[in-house]
Amino acid sequence: MTPSTRPPWVALLSGALLAACASRPAPQLAAHPQQPIAIASDPKLVDMTVEATTPLVLANASTELGIRVRITAHDLPDAKRPPLNLGLVLDTSGSMEGASIDAVRASAAALVGKLRDGDRISIVAFHSRVEVLVPSIVVSAASRPRLEHAIAGIRAHGTTDLAGGLATALAEVRQHELAQGVNRIVLLSDGVPNTSAQLPTLIAQTHQAGITVTSLGLGVDYDTALMTQIARDTGGEFHYLEKPDEVAAVFDHELMKMTTIVGRGLQLHLAPGPGVTIETMPGLQPAGDGSVFATVGDLPAGETRDLMVPVKVLARGDGSTAELVDATLTFDDVIGASGPQQRTGYVGAKASDDAAQVRAAVKISLEVARIRAFGAAAMLDAINLARSGQLGPAQEHLASAVKTVEDAAQRLHEDDLAQLAKELQALGKQLATMTIVPPQIVEDRAVPQPATAPAAMEVPIRRAEEKANAVLRGER
Repeated sequence: MTPSTRPPWVALLSGALLAACASRPAPQLAAHPQQPIAIASDPKLVDMTVEATTPLVLANASTELGIRVRITAHDLPDAKRPPLNLGLVLDTSGSMEGASIDAVRASAAALVGKLRDGDRISIVAFHSRVEVLVPSIVVSAASRPRLEHAIAGIRAHGTTDLAGGLATALAEVRQHELAQGVNRIVLLSDGVPNTSAQLPTLIAQTHQAGITVTSLGLGVDYDTALMTQIARDTGGEFHYLEKPDEVAAVFDHELMKMTTIVGRGLQLHLAPGPGVTIETMPGLQPAGDGSVFATVGDLPAGETRDLMVPVKVLARGDGSTAELVDATLTFDDVIGASGPQQRTGYVGAKASDDAAQVRAAVKISLEVARIRAFGAAAMLDAINLARSGQLGPAQEHLASAVKTVEDAAQRLHEDDLAQLAKELQALGKQLATMTIVPPQIVEDRAVPQPATAPAAMEVPIRRAEEKANAVLRGER
């Protein structure tokens, strides 16, 4: 039936029904009790500020300055401790025989004893081959005897398959990765690995997985460049252990920091403005278009990182603005379980043709920090050159750095910088004692060996390397 053929009474009835419905209130649906939706929020435990060493640059001239990125984690005296997923990787090669392997057994046992029930740990040993002494296991009253028995059975023998040990530990940690906890690898070695061919890829995989590696170099024979790179590129710390009895204290230090982490997997991305170049420095990786990133790693409560980033600003006219750097910090919130979080910052400077005003605008404390970071980078660069057999270029690099630091010490009237210049000079004398080491034959293969100094000189060189790494990580 079409509208034109409907009887008149149909239209009248439809209108009455519509009017009745319009005047009647809408029916109320029965209420069903349900749980409120809880949305985790960022507890704001991590802060970032960005500040230049000066708000003014000289007009019509290129300027070198520094950008300090300060990252701070708030104290959490009553915070709930995040769960831990730890991979312990131990060098048990023949060179560990004696006091070293005894210290490893005792320190590992003490570490396990301080883990809480509910934490996870896997223990991997490497020598000529890799042994998973304990696959990733939940720590409990039932599992502790198994852990203790495995540690007590550790023996030293064979060569140094460090790459295999690290790869195995990474697999163990990733298999039981904690979305809202701390995933960490602690690697201890006293020697040069059988081969380093796989390690760059392995380090990149570890970084991409967001797992931090703390590396411990024991004695004077380990590969310092490799052990520091593993830590730096994954956001972990590097520790030089001169004697075996230092292992326990470092294990304690690392456990304390791991159990108070509030921000996990911190990554800092820095994008320069027009006419600004971010200079190269150990720990800064290129990210395309002049941008760089730094792997900061995990941040414990109450800790502050002061990273100093060197930049160069091209000449510009008086009164113009130099847009220096955009900074973006990303991380995972551990305590609030709110997932990925971000902090942003920007800093610029004005160009002025008043040279006296430009000199007066320099923030002395930040300028000193910039020179300290410059000196630390020079130390690491020189050590790496010397280790690779380039002893002459290493000395030239240090001599240039000494002049820069001495000039800054006089300009700023800072005794700390004068002391830094002396440390650079002392390092030059220590590196001068290095000799080229012939390749080591391992399973019919020639394994290159880094240049080394006499033991009396190796100790201060490695101490200087550890300190320089800490400065560039913003820890000192």
